Amino acid sequence: MKRSLPGFTMLCMVLLFALAAGCTGPQWKNDNTTPAAGGPAARQQTGWKVIGPGGGGAQFEPTISPADPNHVFVRCDMTGAYVTEDGGSRWRMFNLRTVVQDFEFDPNEPNTVYACNSGLYRSRDKGKRWTLLLPEPGRVTAEIMSGDHAGQRFVTEDELPGGSMHKIRVDPANSDRIYVGVSGPGWRSSKSKLIFSADKGKSWKKVAEFEGGPVLAIFPGSWHGRPDQVTVVTGSAMARVDVTTGQATVIELPTKHVIVADGGKGSNGVLFYLLAGMSDNGGGRRYSGPTALFSSADLGASWQRADASLKIPAGAPEGSRIVCRAMAVCQGVPETVYLSCSSMPVMINGKPQSQGGILRTSDAGQSWNWVLATSGGDVLSENFSQGWLKRNLGWFRNPSHLGVSPTDPNVAYGTDSGRTIRTTDGGATWQQVISRDLPDRSFTTRGLDVTTTYGVHFDPFNPDHFFITYTDIGLFHTFNGGESWFQSITGISQQWRNTCYWLEFDPDVKGRIWSVWSNVHDLPRHKMFRSGNLTNGRQQGGAAASGDGGRYWRLLNTGKLGEDGWYSGRMRLGAVPTHIVIDTDSPVNQRTLYVCDFGFGVWKSTTAGRTWQLMNKGLDKANLNAWRITRLPGGRLILLVVRAGVEGRMQIPGAMYYSDDGAESWQVMAMPERVTMPNDLIYDPADPRRMYLSCWPLNVGSREIGGKPQRARIVEGDQFEVGNMEIGGGLYRTEDGGKSWRQMFDEGMHVYAAAVDPQNTGTVFINTFNSSAFRSDDRGETWKRLGGYNFKWGHRPVVDPVNKGMLYLTTFGGSVFHGPALGVPGAFEDIENLPAQRW
Repeated sequence: MKRSLPGFTMLCMVLLFALAAGCTGPQWKNDNTTPAAGGPAARQQTGWKVIGPGGGGAQFEPTISPADPNHVFVRCDMTGAYVTEDGGSRWRMFNLRTVVQDFEFDPNEPNTVYACNSGLYRSRDKGKRWTLLLPEPGRVTAEIMSGDHAGQRFVTEDELPGGSMHKIRVDPANSDRIYVGVSGPGWRSSKSKLIFSADKGKSWKKVAEFEGGPVLAIFPGSWHGRPDQVTVVTGSAMARVDVTTGQATVIELPTKHVIVADGGKGSNGVLFYLLAGMSDNGGGRRYSGPTALFSSADLGASWQRADASLKIPAGAPEGSRIVCRAMAVCQGVPETVYLSCSSMPVMINGKPQSQGGILRTSDAGQSWNWVLATSGGDVLSENFSQGWLKRNLGWFRNPSHLGVSPTDPNVAYGTDSGRTIRTTDGGATWQQVISRDLPDRSFTTRGLDVTTTYGVHFDPFNPDHFFITYTDIGLFHTFNGGESWFQSITGISQQWRNTCYWLEFDPDVKGRIWSVWSNVHDLPRHKMFRSGNLTNGRQQGGAAASGDGGRYWRLLNTGKLGEDGWYSGRMRLGAVPTHIVIDTDSPVNQRTLYVCDFGFGVWKSTTAGRTWQLMNKGLDKANLNAWRITRLPGGRLILLVVRAGVEGRMQIPGAMYYSDDGAESWQVMAMPERVTMPNDLIYDPADPRRMYLSCWPLNVGSREIGGKPQRARIVEGDQFEVGNMEIGGGLYRTEDGGKSWRQMFDEGMHVYAAAVDPQNTGTVFINTFNSSAFRSDDRGETWKRLGGYNFKWGHRPVVDPVNKGMLYLTTFGGSVFHGPALGVPGAFEDIENLPAQRW
């Protein structure tokens, strides 16, 4: 939709809140790039829209309708779920409170589909509207979002379902009969249970318990004439269960560990398949090691190798092995199986090589054919339309999940850590379905976006040109107001390209930009402390500069520690930079820059990045997780240091510091009471003494929920042990430059960042990890939730400087949402009967 720009001249004179860092941004520059009225930068819309290149993060569980092979669901591990009704040409994201674990179509009702996670949901209109079935909404006493990821769960009066639901099966002979596999905490060692409803989800009963972690498969007894039975498979167990009595008969597995279980019933009877681990690394999807594929034509009484024809060739190196990741069966033609292979020894021109890709059998494993061949990230077979992810980043991951149409063995989908692919001709050709290539070699999303974003950054000389900083896929920019995208990584070291945490435009020099990069992603989430990526010595990163608007980047000075124990004017080679700030009062040709190096402190350059000095005087060496710097008018710097994760479950609190001498020294700045993780700081451009501090809560103690006590609170000195109560989060405001703070938003909320509308500084926005973003028109005294936006893990709100009344919301896993700054009042948000929430 188009609109004119009668107010654009006035807008050009308004200082932009462009980088959401709390300071006023540069003015638009008149370089003849200002769009004509109704042009790209004059874009408006009535609802929320996700923008970006498409894909980029891990996708899982492609599930295809038995009634329509173009109707497909895909989930991700970043809380979003996706549906297409046209074979992947367009996808729509929807949100069911947390990460979806499984989908299941009702085989007798084409429009009905189920999804499960902490709840069991049903849609009767192909996934447009969802109803919470379990737990029963009337028995929900609370919804908790706790811990660093604001992990979601329902608290109920009857303790149902009693864990996370991982697998659903609707009996094909009777849609009233629904089976659900429920898992407790833990992946390999926890028990699972099977619960059952005979009345389409109105009532439930526990049927049996199992060892071996999450339920991997539920095979209905109606396949073989026993509707009172089901066969259940976990990571290390298999049993046939009498639903009436709960009696379970153990079925002996051909191996200790199961990775994937699938099966079907065709004209020749029932076939079960197990993709199994052949070492002691455990079962389930996280298994790594040699694998084997087994099949059974007698309901598990006996097993045969279904991959016997896949042999390691003579001449292969000693110890060579076959490793497969995923397997899927056509339920109605179970002789057809697709197998994702990570590594298989082959001989090419007499030399041993490792090949991967997708294998297909149509005779239950007697013979196999490569339908997609890969090696080392390259696609060897010329039957794949690659898209931007392969073309720009050069990699292809063999699918971690596969899905086959239950009724058409020629239709299959695969998902990996960046894309979803599709075949409709039995694997003869494959197409990526995450993005759409355009004639100018730019690309745009199809609606399947799985990417973490940190900021939206606007070119002060061209309102149609802006950037999105990403985890895992680096940096992208648009020259047409977000309609299409180019990746901006030329000149960036291969080792740095994973994450661009931030960038800043020079407000006085057209095309000049500084950015910071790292191969350590997802900071400041505490899972990164557990991963070892911050301490394994393989971290790489640094700062870069561009003089041509991001088309090409030049790496700034980095180096190893010298023999004298100093870096001699260089930023350290293994830097993990997360933020960069320009001193806009410094000389244009000798800009002063400040960079936060996570885990190491603060770097400063007075030579536009040619030389660097470490500026840590006054910082507590026990925690140098420098995360962000805010520069106030007048030059004061305020540094945010986030919580540090250490061995076990203990954490060191974060801190705030200020400097009035250009980072030559730092002084401790008092934080609000109980705050241990300051996450973002902005100031009011109309009065810089007024600032807003966004904080991440700490899980420390207990409270009663639904009359039931949670864990006891433990606080020891300045260290905290994780419990169940959230304190020190939310939003705080100061009117006196940080001398005193007032809580403006619930301290149990995971508030990532805030933004002030530069045209009306009484308007403040926040985005949270609690499935919601909020707006206040009285500086935080009262709040309204932004309707229509319900992505679970929100990051930063950014006021649109071009389109008045519009707002960008960056996310942890869902790219960037763009929509009305008032939200969409009354918008339907995926779930019809969600219990009322305190937020």
